[in-house]
Amino acid sequence: MKAVVLAGGEGTRLRPLTENLPKPLIPVAGRPCVEYALRSLVNGGFREIVITTGYLSDRLVRRIGDGRSIGASVLYSFESVPAGTAGAVKMVSASMTSPFIVMSGDQLIEIDTRQLYEEHARSGADVTMALTEVEDTSGFGVVATDDDGFVTRFQEKPKNEEVFSHLINAGAYVVNSDVMELVPEGKPYDFSRQLFPDMLRRKMKIGTYRMKGIWLDIGRPSDLQRANVAIVEKEGKEVTIPGCMIYGKMIMLEKPACGNDVEISGNCYIGKGVSIEDRNTIISSCLYDSVSLGSETRVSDSLLLEGARTGKNCDIRESILSPNCRLGDNVKLEKSVIGENVFIKGNSSLIGANISPHGHYTQG
Repeated sequence: MKAVVLAGGEGTRLRPLTENLPKPLIPVAGRPCVEYALRSLVNGGFREIVITTGYLSDRLVRRIGDGRSIGASVLYSFESVPAGTAGAVKMVSASMTSPFIVMSGDQLIEIDTRQLYEEHARSGADVTMALTEVEDTSGFGVVATDDDGFVTRFQEKPKNEEVFSHLINAGAYVVNSDVMELVPEGKPYDFSRQLFPDMLRRKMKIGTYRMKGIWLDIGRPSDLQRANVAIVEKEGKEVTIPGCMIYGKMIMLEKPACGNDVEISGNCYIGKGVSIEDRNTIISSCLYDSVSLGSETRVSDSLLLEGARTGKNCDIRESILSPNCRLGDNVKLEKSVIGENVFIKGNSSLIGANISPHGHYTQG
């Protein structure tokens, strides 16, 4: 059985984090986001996978490789210009057996792909779409179904007053090969905006599958933080670290070097080579490899990526520190994204800031 993973996302809402990192490689609890989709496919028996990519594709290829590390055979399709979701699949559809599965690689999705495939075979649909339920539908494709589970109405990113359902397209489909004949050659074409509405106009059958696994968008910094916490809640364990008070679950690759009076609470991820000095408080946050926290620092609902360092008495809330960025003493961050290798001068206070890696930021 064959599959296509769409991994061309630029992650513009996550800049500057994604200036040097394609969205599918953004880490979620220690793994690139795309690996959750790949793992779902392999667990469902899909071992021949094509990944479509464009933006910073060299980094994606280096990280995933030929797929042997995940028990699959992985090939790549490169887009010189964006082809849209359906257009990207059209480029490789001739090599697919019918039916085949398509998954988004830049959303956190853990789904029983075998059940999705079997539901498609049972229903006799032309396409079967995985659905999940959310409260805020403004950024997604909203779906209404009949009593038999077939799509009767579809609207991409409706305004609040236009919302007719809280079921949304989860970005995983089973597709019969002949459906791709509707997709034009050589121009951008999208599943949600163009192909699915066209199928409904033609009275073609779009079946649905209510997924039971984890599904979360990671398009905004707050979404990314929630995704990390959700995975730790599912996969984390209670651990002990000498000198630390711990309340909650944790995924920990290696015990950190901890000072005195350190408190860790909520669902947290800790990578290798992490250093936490005296009197630190860490709440529902992720500290990736070689992160270093100065004394009397508080980190809450935040992601600190590889090599990020803070000075003393810092307060980091709902923020992302990109790899190798550095904070001076007494820095306060809230709802901010700090780019790779950026230095924030001591005694700075930033709220809602996005600092590019192309230069230093200082507050004078």
